[in-house]
Parts: sequence; structure tokens; C-alpha cells
Amino acid sequence: MKQISWLLAAVLASAMLTLSGCGSSDTVAIEPLKILLITAHPDDETMFNLGRFRERGWQVSIALVTNGENGSVVQGIKQDYDPKKDNDILNELDAGPGAWLTVPPDGPRLKEITTHPDLARQRRQEFLASCGLHGVVTVYFLSDPDRADFEDSWDNGVSGWNQEVLSRRLIYAVNRSRPDIIITLNPDETWAHRQHFGLARIVKNLWQAGSLDLPGAVRSTLYGIREHGWYEASWTPQSGDLQFERASFSTVLGMTYEAYWLETTSFYLSQSSHPVWFDARVRVNILPGYHGTDMIRRLDAMEDHEGLDQLFRRFPPDLLLAARLPIIPIVVDFLGK
Repeated sequence: MKQISWLLAAVLASAMLTLSGCGSSDTVAIEPLKILLITAHPDDETMFNLGRFRERGWQVSIALVTNGENGSVVQGIKQDYDPKKDNDILNELDAGPGAWLTVPPDGPRLKEITTHPDLARQRRQEFLASCGLHGVVTVYFLSDPDRADFEDSWDNGVSGWNQEVLSRRLIYAVNRSRPDIIITLNPDETWAHRQHFGLARIVKNLWQAGSLDLPGAVRSTLYGIREHGWYEASWTPQSGDLQFERASFSTVLGMTYEAYWLETTSFYLSQSSHPVWFDARVRVNILPGYHGTDMIRRLDAMEDHEGLDQLFRRFPPDLLLAARLPIIPIVVDFLGK
């Protein structure tokens, strides 16, 4: 019901915006900020609450490097979990016969994920559904689901990636989206997924080299998402950290940021980021959980640019701008390129 109420409010606000612009000569146009989020896997964007961008009508684009095709498919929660004997409370299977997409926590089973390309396409669908709720403007799929241009691998990290091709595609996404802010993952969280900090280092190096600069434009500020919900070590403070309360209520979203996060992560049926699967791990202390805060880290140390906290104060939530965001993102796919 909350989602329906939000959509209804958005439609009404959009109509109000159209009417308010008719015959008015003193209407001031507000230009929303543009964000480019660069992530390694479908669901990485859930580690920071994008509702804070949605409520301001900021135009978010996401460049997704892999399709998450080598991840495991969550089958359910172990009812006889024993922390002394079991490494995990979740039952997971690699893509193949018997790996079922299952509605948390107990079913029903929806479909069998028999191949890695099947899983890639499933995770694309989950990702796009979440992006629709966020009002994401454009999605850049950088990897072919059948060819896996950039390998999805914990063990190999980014060592198998063609960084020349990746850099070219990222630069294309930057040139097209023209972001005021670039967000990736945290380059210094070496206990995390190797592709997370590996990609963050690639992005940071490109930014430092000026490869992501746009001619005639102010340089984008750079942020990295802190993975504090997944790793205890991520709670160690780092220079440039910002924290935002998840229990705060958003009048534009019509719910708390925590409730909004629950809605957006609920699309990820196949992954442990789904709130039911995630909560199961938090309850038995496999994951620390978010402890009521969202965390993000400033990576560029540009003193002449406003920080995200300052921008949030200068650009308050705006129902009219939020209503103008799309419900289906434009998809730019690099199939065969």
C-alpha cells in the first residue's frame, strides 16, 4: 500500500507541476543534481539508501559492471541452524539444476535457475525493478549476460577484467550522464568483496587522472559507499565519513528511510541482500546490520566543493521534482560492443 500511495502522490504532484507552469512568467526552474553510481554487482546500490536522492528529484544513473552471474541462489533459511557446525544460516546453491528462485522465507518456488546466464538475466530483472522504485534515469549494463565481458568472481577480483574496455565504457557513461557527483564503492575496505574495492580503485584512479572530467564543466565530487551493514571492520571510522539516520521520516517518500530500503531490497529474491535473508544473518550475528545509519565516504578531499551533507541541506526534499523522475529507466546495453 505504501508503494501505491507513493505512486499516487507522484502522479498528483506531477499534475500540479504542469499546472503551476502554465501562464506563469516568474516560475523558477530548479535544476536537480545528477548522480552517477558505479557498482560491481546488482544489489550493490542497496548499501546506501538512494531514497535520499529520490526524494530530492536528483537524477541518478547507474553503471553496472557485472551481472552477478556467478553468485549463489538463496533457497531458504536453515531451521536447524547450529552456529557451532554451520557457516551460514542460509541455504544457497550455485546456478544449475535444483537451484530455485524462492519467495522468502518459505516459498513458493518460482523458477529454476539452471545456468549462469539465467542467473544474470534474473538479477538484471531484480536490479531494474529496484531502479524503477528509485526513479533511476539511466542504467548502463557494461557486461553481456551471455558473454560476461567482466567476470563476476570473488576469488579473482578484477584481475580478469579488461580495464581498457571498462575504462572506455565508464567514460562513455560519464560523458552521457554528466554527473555532479560520482559514487562507487570503498577502495580501502580490503576485507570486503574483492571486486568492490577493486572497482573502487579503478574509478578513483580514473578520477584522479582526470579521465572522468568533462570539458567546460565543474569536476565531479567522488564518494565511496561504506559497507558497514556487511562487515564489522567497516565500522572503523575513516576520513571523510558521513552518517545519516535511517529512522528519520521522509515526507516525500511517505515513510522512513529504513522502510524505503526494505521496499527496494525486496526485489532481490535471488540474493542475500533481500531483507528477509539479510535479517536472518543479522539475527545470528553473521552480519552486523546497519545499526540505524547509512554511511558514505568522501574520496576526493576537494575543499572547494560542497559535501553531500551540505547539499542535502541546500536541496531539501521536493515532491514536485521527485514526481518527475521516471518509473522505467532508459537502458544502455553494450551487447556485442
